Amino acid sequence: MRSLNSHIKINKLLDYSKEIRSKDNKLPKVIIIFDDELFNKKKMLKLKIPKKSAFLLRSYQTKKRKKIAKQLLKFCKMKKIKLLIGSDIKLAKDINAHGVHFPEYMIKENKINWIGIKNIKYRKKWIITTAAHSTRSLKKVEGLDIDAALLSPVFTSKSHPNTKCLGLNKFSKIVKKTKLPIYALGGINIKNVKSLIETDIIGYAFQRGE
Repeated sequence: MRSLNSHIKINKLLDYSKEIRSKDNKLPKVIIIFDDELFNKKKMLKLKIPKKSAFLLRSYQTKKRKKIAKQLLKFCKMKKIKLLIGSDIKLAKDINAHGVHFPEYMIKENKINWIGIKNIKYRKKWIITTAAHSTRSLKKVEGLDIDAALLSPVFTSKSHPNTKCLGLNKFSKIVKKTKLPIYALGGINIKNVKSLIETDIIGYAFQRGE
């Protein structure tokens, strides 16, 4: 994670996950998004990660993605936390990860074999999450074999500075309308995370935490 130079702030942000009062014991309370091109164990060890956590591997552009996935999985097992693989079902199966995460376009463009996913999900006890950016997207996935959605962007994000954010009020209203467990994502940091705890989220996700 590029933001690990500010690991003190990230550790404070991670600590807020203890405030989440989730009824679902299966799902992590916080998801850390990994989008780097290298795995730096020294930096990773600076993180004080609660056990009810997960990493989500994106790193879509790097040719060493499988190597990073294996390194990250080893780290996750050491920390007794989960690893989700972004978009790549085969990679998740090959390394025996804890689940997969689908970008929104994969749902919209029907790029997923849901019968196959259902079989893997229950055999391997996978966690399956998806990205969503609107009520319409959430309605589309409510009947599918998905455990939770990462709804974004809640706040202005450095990853997508020109994307209009939902804002806390709109985000909270969307969460109340859907049956699907929701993670907050986008611009989350130690200054605004407390306001999210008071909504009906299952947890929150972040990449930089700044």
